[in-house]
Amino acid sequence: MDRSYSLKRHKEFRYTYARGRAQSAPLFTLVYAKSRSETVRVGFSVSKRVGNAVQRNRAKRRMRACVTPLLGHVSGGVNVIFVAKPEVLDAPFADLGRQAETLIRRAGLWRDEP
Repeated sequence: MDRSYSLKRHKEFRYTYARGRAQSAPLFTLVYAKSRSETVRVGFSVSKRVGNAVQRNRAKRRMRACVTPLLGHVSGGVNVIFVAKPEVLDAPFADLGRQAETLIRRAGLWRDEP
């Protein structure tokens, strides 16, 4: 994933959590909000309840790997945060991708042409 597509600042995360809407699935939650930017901006959040630092970083890497191919289908002008649940560490990789796509579609952010 290109760095220009990532949410970097705490201020951007706070805005998305405060103004955004959420969709939930067994492995993670999707929080999204409209933004001034014309591109989609994506962030990943993993709390300490998921595990120690090694497990949290592994969860972020897995989520990033399954979301990156889907970014072309997400409509622009939106901030998106994927919040991991503890089950994300043990789930098969294919399930992560399926649930990410399902959440994006449920949120109404999916567009068919990349």
